[in-house]
Amino acid sequence: MSGLRAALLDFVAELRTAGVRISIAESLDAMHAVAAAGIERLPMREALAAALIKDEADRPAFDELFARRFAPPQPHAGERRGRERRSGTFGAAGGPNPSGSASGDKTSTPKPENETEPAIRQPRTADPRPKTSHGRVAKGIAAMEQDSGQAAKPAGGPSDHDSARADESHIDPQYDGAARTGAIGSESARAAALRAIEQTPFSLYSDLEYETARAALTILSRRFRVRLARRLKLAGAGRIDLRRTLRAAIQHGGALGDLRFRTRRPRHLELLILADISGSMKYASTLMLELAAGAAGAFRRVRSFVYIDRLAEAGFERGRLVMTPPLDLYARSDFGRVLAELKARRAELISRATVIVIMGDGRNNRRPARTDLLRELGRNARAMLWLIPEAPERWNTGDSAIGQYAKVVDTLLLVRNLREMTVGLSRIA
Repeated sequence: MSGLRAALLDFVAELRTAGVRISIAESLDAMHAVAAAGIERLPMREALAAALIKDEADRPAFDELFARRFAPPQPHAGERRGRERRSGTFGAAGGPNPSGSASGDKTSTPKPENETEPAIRQPRTADPRPKTSHGRVAKGIAAMEQDSGQAAKPAGGPSDHDSARADESHIDPQYDGAARTGAIGSESARAAALRAIEQTPFSLYSDLEYETARAALTILSRRFRVRLARRLKLAGAGRIDLRRTLRAAIQHGGALGDLRFRTRRPRHLELLILADISGSMKYASTLMLELAAGAAGAFRRVRSFVYIDRLAEAGFERGRLVMTPPLDLYARSDFGRVLAELKARRAELISRATVIVIMGDGRNNRRPARTDLLRELGRNARAMLWLIPEAPERWNTGDSAIGQYAKVVDTLLLVRNLREMTVGLSRIA
């Protein structure tokens, strides 16, 4: 089914180029719809339209691209002559009319009802084999039938090996490369997509990249939990105790066969997250909150807050960010006011075991930065990290106060993409 899957992916890419907005989830729905509807052109077209088209104004572009991508293959010359003989019409070179008509006119014999006329008649060429686009669809359908175990060979038809050799020279190299890539398996494709979205800067995100990144968070959350487990959880043994090991080796003639380790104490940390969800930060902050929520079991307590001009507690319900109380997404950023609210709740939220993680660009609309409050909060916490996805060349330009905040926090980390964010969060221990 890899050939048909690649053809569908190419079709979705052409629709996006034509201006039709299609998300990753809708592309997956289209795959499932084709699997349920089958590979006949009319049911497959309607199934794809139901899964991909949201606006009726996009339907003409969809129909045009579908007709071009999944055009019915033209029959071979031998098949066409056989069809004409069975239907009672003349072949390419003429001949007797089985219906008994002396004139030999093709229109004198009615055409069977179960036989359809191609929408567009292609001129005959010296090469009767199907063209490139027809070979693509035929290869994809044959692969799908082979995977499902429902392929049937016509009696007297060419073998699969001969058909594959006949179609091989008519396959577009670009499409053939995509088909070979898809044949490697969904695991390889998924790994390649994960690597690509991990390295995509947050500044280039759109809704499509954000949905793709959210789909990749399952794997990233698992990696994050493993990294935290290595640093936070109690291991069976700590570092090697050299003195005790040497004493044990004396009893065995000096052979270091009995290693002695120091006991390791667990660190019960609390995590406090402050995430800026203003327009320039909403994608990066939301992804960080989801990533930290997936590793909540590694901490004794996790409290997540979002802010623009005031503080609101954050949570997730059915994959959506929920704020309590709701924030005005069009408000002007005021981190100084947020710090004042946080100080008022310091006894409730911050202790000596708390690690404070701030995700923001440090832009405060030229309002007071209140670094004194941030310094006081840091003194009462275990550590304070600031994650900033903005490019360094934009720091301290315009209304940016990140230079003032960098002098107060313990660590300032540049996190331009998902990979750097995961590595940065793993340093909270």
